[in-house]
Formats: sequence, C-alpha cells, structure tokens
Amino acid sequence: MVIVLNGKNCSLPEFRTLDTLLRVLSPSVPFVVAHNDEVIPRGTYGECVISTGDRIEIVYPAAGG
Repeated sequence: MVIVLNGKNCSLPEFRTLDTLLRVLSPSVPFVVAHNDEVIPRGTYGECVISTGDRIEIVYPAAGG
C-alpha cells in the first residue's frame, strides 16, 4: 500500500487501521495524528481504517513562544 506519511509517499505493508500503523512506526510520545486532514482522537485509532492514497500526518508538540 502507498500512503502519504508526513508529506512523503511511503510504501508500506497492508495496514488495516491507524492503530496497527502506529504500532509499527512507534512514534515518540507525545504526538497527534491526522488522517486525511482530520485529527484522530487517541482512543479511536483502532477504528480508523487506512486505505491506499490516504494522508497521515504525525505531529509533535514543540515548546517555545
């Protein structure tokens, strides 16, 4: 499957849910995830189905002012 991960095309094995993808990627905590420009609440990652061509953004908060 090919998705757009943080703005770059990424070829990955077939993942059915965002939860599965995040387990493989193991992003550093804390992070926020957007799927096709919609922020996905942490408790619903297992319900978010991923398809070829989807856009996934993993965003990390930054301190500063």
